[in-house]
Amino acid sequence: MKSLSIFPLFKFFASRVPRPAFIIMVSILLLMMTSACGKKGPVRPKLISLPMASEDVSLQQQGNLFLLSWAIPDKNEDGSKAEDLIGFRVKRLVFNATEACPTCRDPQVEVAKLDLDFPAPGQRLGDRMFWRDTAIDLNSGYRYAIHPLTVGGIECQAAMTHLVAKTPPPAPTSLQVEAGDTQVSLSWQAPELPQELELVGYNLYRRQAQRPFPAVPVNAKPLTETTLVDRGLDNGRAYEYRVSALVRNTSGLIESMATPGALITPQAGR
Repeated sequence: MKSLSIFPLFKFFASRVPRPAFIIMVSILLLMMTSACGKKGPVRPKLISLPMASEDVSLQQQGNLFLLSWAIPDKNEDGSKAEDLIGFRVKRLVFNATEACPTCRDPQVEVAKLDLDFPAPGQRLGDRMFWRDTAIDLNSGYRYAIHPLTVGGIECQAAMTHLVAKTPPPAPTSLQVEAGDTQVSLSWQAPELPQELELVGYNLYRRQAQRPFPAVPVNAKPLTETTLVDRGLDNGRAYEYRVSALVRNTSGLIESMATPGALITPQAGR
């Protein structure tokens, strides 16, 4: 059987079809021919880049709990923008404080899942996430893995940190507050510390009534005095204050339990 040639067809249509339409017809035919050639196989999924592991991870003991915080990554591993990041999964490993290699095992037990937009039970302050672990035992060690999560629940490479829980130092005492016009005056007494502990300063925490205390104190650096005037407040709005001591021991900085809260409302004309 003789094979049919398509060239006579080209010549036939070229003589009867306007040139622009003929060019379009030829282009479509060539495209169909080339796409049908070659070995067929499954469609390969588009490769995606996952968010980088979180950086600037901090783990600090505050009284009888741990405060874990980390920077929110804004880039993927390939340097592109981390647009698919939706939150984080925190996993924990408990180890014996005398264990020789606390980093030899990775945390496997999920203890928190935080959404970027609705981070409770954690907090988001700017480009950082904060989460408090209230279930710690003194003299036990804890290792944490912070996994970024993407759309679809993909768990990304984790950043890790660990710390051993110590007996917290005593808290300051006798917190006193006095209302003024858009301000509150505070004073407290220094704690009595054992000789092996060095007092670094104090942290002051403030919240509006019915809201949780923020993870970070009002002061950017530890306070070195036992008095303070907190200015720029709203008259008629209730505020609650707590103060803790920040001390240094042989293993680093540790924060005491906070004083009982003191509630007060600034008033105009005071």
